[in-house]
This record gives sequence, C-alpha cells and structure tokens, in this order.
Amino acid sequence: MFAYLESREDIYKAQQALAQTIRRTFRTSERRGIGFPGGNVEEATVSTDGRYWYRTADFKNPGVPNPRRLNWFGLYDDDSRYFLNITVEINTAFTGRNDQVAGFFGRDNTTGMVYLFHSGRVGGGTKGVSKDNFLAWSNRRPDIVLDSSGHSRFGVLVMPIEGQGATRGLARYIDAIADFKKAVRAGPLDSPEYNQNHLDLEHFYAEARGRRRGRRSAIVDYLSRHGDVVDALYSWRRARLIGEGARIVKNVLVDLGVRRNRDLSEVYEVKTTTARGDVYAAIGQLMVHGVLPDCRRVVVLPRDQPLASDLKAALRRLGIEILTFKLDETQAVID
Repeated sequence: MFAYLESREDIYKAQQALAQTIRRTFRTSERRGIGFPGGNVEEATVSTDGRYWYRTADFKNPGVPNPRRLNWFGLYDDDSRYFLNITVEINTAFTGRNDQVAGFFGRDNTTGMVYLFHSGRVGGGTKGVSKDNFLAWSNRRPDIVLDSSGHSRFGVLVMPIEGQGATRGLARYIDAIADFKKAVRAGPLDSPEYNQNHLDLEHFYAEARGRRRGRRSAIVDYLSRHGDVVDALYSWRRARLIGEGARIVKNVLVDLGVRRNRDLSEVYEVKTTTARGDVYAAIGQLMVHGVLPDCRRVVVLPRDQPLASDLKAALRRLGIEILTFKLDETQAVID
C-alpha cells in the first residue's frame, strides 16, 4: 500500500531528489525552446540524455489557480531550429492533495521507498488522446495511493525518486505515451482487444473505488521494474509454441495470458517480491482469471528471494506453477 505525500517539506524533498536522480542520467544541459498548445517557452533550460529531455521549474505566479512544480518530459530532437515538444507533464503540487495537478508522490509503506505517480492524464489537442484511452491502449494498471484522510487516488507508478536504474521506468512511460499519441493520429483505436481493455479498466476502477480507508534492495528497485519483467515474460512466451488459433494477451487485470477462442488457457501473474501478501494476491488473481479447469496458472517471482515452504505447498496443491526471473539494472531475464 502507498501513502500520499502531503506535507510541504516531504513534497519538496521528494521533488529535489527526483530532479537530482533524473539529472544524473540526463547529464547534458541546454537552452531550448519548448512548444505546446496555447503557447511556447522561448528559452528554457532542459536536461537531456540525447533521447529524452526534462525541464523543471516553479509555476506559482499571482493568479495561478493551481500553483505547481513543473515536470515536463519529451523526446529529444537535436535540431536547435525546432522547438521541443512536450510528451507528458507530471507536475506536482507544492503542498497537500490537488487532483487538478497530474503528478504526485507516494511512499511504499513496506519499504519506505518514495515514487513519482501520474494520474495517466495526457493531452496534446488531438481527439482520442485521453487518460482512459491511454490506460486501455497501454495496459497500464493504476495503483491506489491513500491520503491522510483515508481517501484513495489512482496513479500510474512512473519511477522511484532515487536509486540505480531509477529512470528506466520514466523512459518506458515517455515512450508509451509517445507511441499512444502516434497510434491515435494513425486512426481510431478500435479493436476487440482494446475495447475489452476498456471494459476491464472500468471494472477495475469500480472495484477499487470501494476500498477506503520489506526490505529495500540496495541495488535494484523491483517494484518500479514490474513492466520490464512483464516484457521479458512476453518475449519468453512468444518464443515458445502457442498453438493454432491462440494469441498472447495483456490487460489491466492480467499481466500475461494465452487466449484460445474467448477463454484464457494460460494466465501469468508477475510479483516483484515473494512477500506473503504478494503471493496471496497472485493466487487470487490466477484463480479468478484462470477459470477453465485445465487452465495453466503461473506465478512469476524473483529468483533471489526465498519463498516460504507453506506458500510453496499451497501453490502445489492449487496446481499453480512457479516461474522465476532475474533482474539487474539493465534487464529482466526469465529463467
């Protein structure tokens, strides 16, 4: 579970740590123009790694309805004749909770690790570019972050604010939004899989809104790398025989599955720890979505973390297989 950072001091420290972490990867500083609907910034200081760029600044002029710290991100273009385009804004409020500002910070109650979250709200002035469409298209599963009053806010976990490899999650997120906007411009997002993802997303929100009220690795932050493991799992499964008429699927409810006709014949759930609560959750997800009697149900767990003997026995009794992965700073590998 995540706790919302609300005090001015906590948010300030988190924002400073975030900027420092990003600048350690985006090491080049430049003065560039930035273009966006409704206006431009002629001379802005940006940090870049040659592929992505980042700008941060305070936006709290008199009369501004939602004072905030700007966190702008985009794909870098080294041609200085052209303005850089914003792919996504993950701005954060200076204090408290403000749902009009898309970015916020949440602390993992188990590890104490702080993460940057984004509401999923994307813009750009193109019809079809919206939060729900992006989440359905990208199969992003929002997390629930609880504020001090016990109310929840949904957010996509983007990256930890510090740690080795922290910006890998940010890079994946920028690419996902950029690819989504390209897909919208190419034509309507209308396919059976996309439409089903939309329905699953609606069900997810409906269920989650009813909810009210470890040990941290010194090398690799597993939680923010969930997407890397799912991608490795997808490649691993795709390299093996699937069978005629079957296809690999991912959506907001299932990390990975193989669908034959309308039913899942295989379902995989990735957990980034072997903690009891995570394994309990995996069992529930696999049993709920793997409804066929002969469905292959697989939990995917980190290889370097021990699994309690009673949990192993429970998985055997339920016919749930265990697949393991290895994760380092640059990649995830399925064993």
